[in-house]
Amino acid sequence: MKLVIREAGACSDVGRLRQSNEDALLLSEPVFAVADGMGGARAGEVASAMAVAALHGFDGGEQQLAQTIEDVNLRIHSASRNDASLLGMGTTITAAMIDGEALVLAHVGDSRAYVLRAGQLRQLTDDHSLVGELIRRGALTPEEAERHPQRSVITRALGADEAVDVDVLRVPLETGDLILLCSDGLTGMVSDAELARILRGGGELNQLAQQLVLAANQAGGEDNITAVLLRIGSRREEDTEPERPPIVILPATALADDAPRASAADRAAARGDRGRGRLLAIVGGVAAIGIVVAVAVAIGLQWAHFIGATRDGRVAIYQGLPFELTSDVTLYRAVQITDVPTAALSEEQRSSLLDQRIGSLGSAEGRITQLTSSSPWLRLPPSAP
Repeated sequence: MKLVIREAGACSDVGRLRQSNEDALLLSEPVFAVADGMGGARAGEVASAMAVAALHGFDGGEQQLAQTIEDVNLRIHSASRNDASLLGMGTTITAAMIDGEALVLAHVGDSRAYVLRAGQLRQLTDDHSLVGELIRRGALTPEEAERHPQRSVITRALGADEAVDVDVLRVPLETGDLILLCSDGLTGMVSDAELARILRGGGELNQLAQQLVLAANQAGGEDNITAVLLRIGSRREEDTEPERPPIVILPATALADDAPRASAADRAAARGDRGRGRLLAIVGGVAAIGIVVAVAVAIGLQWAHFIGATRDGRVAIYQGLPFELTSDVTLYRAVQITDVPTAALSEEQRSSLLDQRIGSLGSAEGRITQLTSSSPWLRLPPSAP
């Protein structure tokens, strides 16, 4: 039998004390990840977004996974050195994928991976933090570490140096396992015992993730909080393909209040490519109006261009009008696909760039050139042939 991800869910929140959310998450089978950014201004948001964007569309084994993380570490480090506004930025990363009957984890920093099996919760990753090292040396107990004044000091992160050591683990899986990936905004507020209690309650994974975030906020919400949950199942070769989790690649957005709401993963999956709009077709009407509309559409399809996002999370220029007649029939087509990942854009950049503004091809190209000139770190290196 082959093990698969039967269900995925996620939730993220800015917390009670922070002004912005520098966590990012990725739900894009076969890779799932949590990144916790750090740095001044919005630099932490940039670093975490770059980390998860690098893993989107990943296709390889555990060595390639580690290499991808090492590569993005260098890009984050270079960006922080070449752009004064990004100086000192870095991020954790905890990424997971299934390989046969094992969970492969690639890990840097103090975000964590857990497995809940038969009601028992077990931490899979080691914290690359000052208190984590002290615990491993026997100088601190886990209970003392929770109260240590330097418990937030990490000893390894992406972007800190040109090279980074990536922990790679293979963990045997069983059907029914529940995997939790999370930032320290969750584990710093909620004990392992309480995490286990919530997860044992069962239910739909997006709702479980929201309950975890709510518990962290109720305990003080001192940091950004992100949780990604994966339910492991089995599939025989003759079985039909299970429903795949939604593709989500984003800097995680926030929940505003105490009450659980739709998670960032829910909202992003619901938007998808539908953000370019839908054309409401009115059946019937006057024939002359139909002719006028047809002429207008024909002109628009030739001249009009707008900027949007591809299904695999890249900024692109589309020719035509941003409408869909059906899920398979659209009034636009991609004419240029860039190497700029939408996940690495700031909220302001996404709002201004992906606004469906209609213009000429030249104006669309000019807007993207202006963006990459002011933020050169957005350009990914060309893929190897």
